[in-house]
Amino acid sequence: MKQYDIEHIPVTQAGEIIGSITEGGLFQKVFSNPDIKNQKIDNVIEPAFPLVDFNISVDKLKTLITKENGAVMSKDDAGIYHIVTKYDVIQALGV
Repeated sequence: MKQYDIEHIPVTQAGEIIGSITEGGLFQKVFSNPDIKNQKIDNVIEPAFPLVDFNISVDKLKTLITKENGAVMSKDDAGIYHIVTKYDVIQALGV
């Protein structure tokens, strides 16, 4: 997260999304367990981001990307996953 300056990371296993790691989730967990950085990912994993259609409208995205859920995932025709965040929506709208 630090290296690439990102807040949301999907967690995959055998090519399938099984969960996520978020900056907000880690922030909360580090205060309850300062040794969290030495824990296995199983101890910090959060639910997977919602999977949406690749051609979803911005209007629908704004209802799915919320304070509690900061991203969604989509799979293109080639089977490649893409993450969409609030920042991506803002960029797409040219703000």
